[in-house]
Amino acid sequence: MPHTQIPISDKIHYQIFDTLEDCVYVINAQEQLLMFNQAFVDLYQGCYHEPPQLYDHAKSVYADACDDAKLSLWYARGLAGEKFSEMILHDGKRIELLFKPIFTDTKKAVEALVIQLKEVTQSYQLKAAVSAQQERYQYVIDNVHDILFQTDATGNWIFLNKAWTTVMQYALEESIGKPFFNFLHPEDVEKNQLLFEPLVNRKKSYCKHVIRYLNKAGEIKWIEVFATLSLDENDQIVGTAGTLKDLTNEMKNAHIYELLSNNVKDLVCIHDLEGKYLYVSPSIKHLTGFEPKELVGQTPYDFIHPDDLSRIAEKHAEIRSTINSFNHVDYRFRKKDGSYVWLEANARVFFDEYDIAYRVISSSREVEARKRAEESMMKALLREKELNELMAKFVNFASHEFRTPLATIQSSTEIIEAYTQNIAQPQRVHRHTHLIHAEIDRITRLIDEILLIGKIDSEQLVAKKEPVYLLDVLSKVIYRQNALQKDGRTVQLVIEGQASASAIYIDAQQLDLSIDNLLSNAFKYSLGKPNPIVTVQFEPAEVKILIQDFGIGIPIEEQEKLFTSFFRANNVGHIKGTGLGLVIVKNFIELNGGNVSFESTLQQGTTFCVSLPYVFS
Repeated sequence: MPHTQIPISDKIHYQIFDTLEDCVYVINAQEQLLMFNQAFVDLYQGCYHEPPQLYDHAKSVYADACDDAKLSLWYARGLAGEKFSEMILHDGKRIELLFKPIFTDTKKAVEALVIQLKEVTQSYQLKAAVSAQQERYQYVIDNVHDILFQTDATGNWIFLNKAWTTVMQYALEESIGKPFFNFLHPEDVEKNQLLFEPLVNRKKSYCKHVIRYLNKAGEIKWIEVFATLSLDENDQIVGTAGTLKDLTNEMKNAHIYELLSNNVKDLVCIHDLEGKYLYVSPSIKHLTGFEPKELVGQTPYDFIHPDDLSRIAEKHAEIRSTINSFNHVDYRFRKKDGSYVWLEANARVFFDEYDIAYRVISSSREVEARKRAEESMMKALLREKELNELMAKFVNFASHEFRTPLATIQSSTEIIEAYTQNIAQPQRVHRHTHLIHAEIDRITRLIDEILLIGKIDSEQLVAKKEPVYLLDVLSKVIYRQNALQKDGRTVQLVIEGQASASAIYIDAQQLDLSIDNLLSNAFKYSLGKPNPIVTVQFEPAEVKILIQDFGIGIPIEEQEKLFTSFFRANNVGHIKGTGLGLVIVKNFIELNGGNVSFESTLQQGTTFCVSLPYVFS
């Protein structure tokens, strides 16, 4: 609709333009900057280390992704009347450039081109999201000084302040004493007289209207006149006094402000301090199906989903009490058809010329796709949690159920051995019963490891830490492993650093099981090779335990999978194992504040390094 029908001041138009989160600017056919918002200023300064100037040649603010030649080509397309968009990549972000031609009133020629830079990077990784809100500033027009004037009874200037020279380019001495109507546009002299008549006839206490002046260069200046009568002691008119405010820029660009609010996709609204809609941009039609006039006079609370009302009311109360702003608040808005759409809103309080808060300006955009992604991910997480809990219950149930028949088999085997002590050649029976014992032990270890993995996955595992003398634990583990080796190999122990009276704060049982597993692997995967070496390095802040073997090594392409449950490298052949031991070791050590790493070369051996912090002496 025409600018004159918008029930808000031109100052508010500037504020609407400046609250847009995206970068927006306007150029003419010569690619000169006619207008730009604060977001554009910030981006431009970051690129060129100086602010943009009106009527400067427009330059690319994403120089690494879009050079000036390409930008000029796009400008040419837009200025030819084509509405289109282009996509560029910048710093890993996807930027959409929207080009919208602005036609003359006759719709026959392009008057200017609106360019909007919009980040459209998908936020499927749910990082927070979504991008930082640009600071908003009021336009420089708030600081323009009005012209103060006074005339005599015949309309001659008898006083003008220096702002007259700034706006009209006339020196004060060449203006004082001359009739004010000499400076009016010839076509507006009669109009001005008609507008002044109610004041002169004392039907009004003041006169306020907009009229055209001509400056010294012959350029039109749109001036808002505010005038009152000057009276003498006899109540006779001796002249007029008042202010002249230069509205030229606003009048020239009023239709551009209108087109901006009509063509930018974001929903821009102006509210009073109670939240009532005073202005709603036309984009509401696309987002919700409502016409702007259907919302004016109502409040957002009439349309917000009941489950979101209290949260939005808290934000509204906060912005009113602190005279602050809020950014990136999500809520559901009821559409005209009764369904709801997710919007993300930003809002800020603005002040009148007396620095009193009197308006709230908000901008909103649709985030339906992001919300659907969030809901899908939450459902997936809940489903995964349920499956993990179900798996843990199943593992615990199955593992405990296996123990009963295994205990029965073990007991029966022992009875068989007792019954066959006095028969001829009992060793034949005992060879098989020993095999049964060994397999029972292997299955029992497997069950124990599965139970541990279940506790790890369900986060039920805890470390019962206490001061432990590391060398005592290592000595027991080494003695136990040496006794199990049938080929006579033993561990070679090397101690580096000061070991006396050194202790670590750790769960002794978990440390025992971890070192035992690593030593067992060192023996198991290095048959026929030199003895494994255990090196203990006592350092000021931590102690390192290195378990080195000279065995088959781990293929480099499979090393990243080494701490995965049930994984076994493709070169282990018939060497028995479950693929769970290293997973348990890694979790035990990390649970106690340490870490596990390794280095391995195929057919040369592997060295595991266990680092444990918090060494006390």
